[in-house]
Amino acid sequence: MIVQVKDGKTTDEKVILSLAIGMFLAKQVSLAKAAELSQRSIWKFKDALISLGISWGEYTENSHLFDELTLSKLTDSR
Repeated sequence: MIVQVKDGKTTDEKVILSLAIGMFLAKQVSLAKAAELSQRSIWKFKDALISLGISWGEYTENSHLFDELTLSKLTDSR
């Protein structure tokens, strides 16, 4: 998957960022690995995703259930 990006000073930087984003979207690499491949900090990589309207985090049903269980345990322990 190739994503058209505006970030990057050179064509090489744009291609590298585009490929890293594509691999991240295809779930071939993690967010941290995609940032590393793009030669950016994780924060700058997230900013690039946000500027393209791409969500960088997933909140699954399992995440929700785990959060509910954790909150329940925390409130019960008081």
